[in-house]
Amino acid sequence: MAAFKKILCPVDLDSSARNALELAGDLARQSDAEVHVLHVVPVVLRGEDLPALGNLAKRQQEEVKADLAELASHYLGNVHWIAETALGDPAVIIVASAKRLPADLIVMSTHGRRGFSRFFLGSVAEAVMSEVSCPVLTVKIYPADRFLVRHWMTPHPITITPAERLPKAVVLMQEGKFRSLPVVADGRLVGILTDRDIRTHLSSLDSLTADQVMTTKLITVTPRTSVWDAARLLSERKIGALPVLDGDTLVGIVSTTDLLKACIELQ
Repeated sequence: MAAFKKILCPVDLDSSARNALELAGDLARQSDAEVHVLHVVPVVLRGEDLPALGNLAKRQQEEVKADLAELASHYLGNVHWIAETALGDPAVIIVASAKRLPADLIVMSTHGRRGFSRFFLGSVAEAVMSEVSCPVLTVKIYPADRFLVRHWMTPHPITITPAERLPKAVVLMQEGKFRSLPVVADGRLVGILTDRDIRTHLSSLDSLTADQVMTTKLITVTPRTSVWDAARLLSERKIGALPVLDGDTLVGIVSTTDLLKACIELQ
C-alpha cells in the first residue's frame, strides 16, 4: 500500500463525518500520516448581498471551529491532525487545499443529509476528482433508516374490506400493479389477499369475497425491522409480501421486489 503523509478529509459536522474521519484515521496510523480536517462553510456572494452574507458566513465559520476540533479529536484519537475551516465553494476550496498541502490522499463523504454534506450528492466529489492529481477515496453514507423496512416499504397501501368481492380485488391489483392486498376491518388488519389466492379461485370469483379466501395467519414486520430480517422471512415462508404494522396500525407493505432492490443497492 502507498505511504500517505498528508491526508485531506473534508467533513460536515453531522453524523456523515464519522465514517470519513475513522477511515482517514485508520489509513493515517498505517502510514504515520497527518490528517488535515477541512470544513467548508458554503457561501456564494453576489452584488448588494455581499457585506451581509459575508459577515454572516464569517460568524458561522467562527462558531464551528470548536465543534470541528472536538469532532476530529473524538474520531481521530492519537493521529496527528490539523483542523481548519474555510468559506466559499466546497469543490474549489477542497481542490485548492489539496494542492496547497499537497495532499497524498483525499477521503471524503459522498452523501449526507444537511449542511455541507448536501453538496456531496455527486457533483462536488466529481469536481474534486477531475481537478486533483492525488487519489480520492469516497465513503458512501446512508441515511440512518436506509437499512430498515420503513425506507423501502410502500406506505399507506391500498386495502380492501373482508366483504369486498374478488373481482374488485382483481381490478385494484391490476391498476396498482401489485400482487397483494391487505384486508382491513374497522381499522385493523385481518388478512392479506394475494394473486395466488385469486388464481386458485378463478372459476368462482364473482361469488367469493375477500374473507373467504384471504390468509388470516399473518406474518408481519414493523417499520424498524431490518431489510435483511424481512428478506429472510419472505424466503423462509415463501411469501411475496409482508404487511408493516406500527403497533396495531397498518402503515405499509413491503414486497419481495422492494427488498430485492434494497439488497442490491445496499450490498
